[in-house]
Amino acid sequence: MSRVFALLLLSTMVLVNLDCTSRRQLRDDQSLRETLVLLRSAVAQFTLDHQRTPTSLADLVSGGYMKQLPTDPFTGRNDTWRVESSGEDFKVHSGSDAIGSAGTRYSSW
Repeated sequence: MSRVFALLLLSTMVLVNLDCTSRRQLRDDQSLRETLVLLRSAVAQFTLDHQRTPTSLADLVSGGYMKQLPTDPFTGRNDTWRVESSGEDFKVHSGSDAIGSAGTRYSSW
């Protein structure tokens, strides 16, 4: 009887842990989405005001569009953002290559 109880208890603990991990990932996914909206909005406003894209994310801070660069929720740093810049296009992505809950890399968001 104690083996059955131990197995049941272990199974329950594993399921609870998986559920907590899943919820944490969903919260972190949402945090990244919100941070990317914030960054991309600042880039768009900078572009409208200056009739050009920023040369780097630092332009957003020095231009007063942000007090400081936000922290990437997956790298835990604010200097790991990946920028794709080509003329009129300036895209910001997470610096993490981890896979999100949707099955895509955060660096592709």
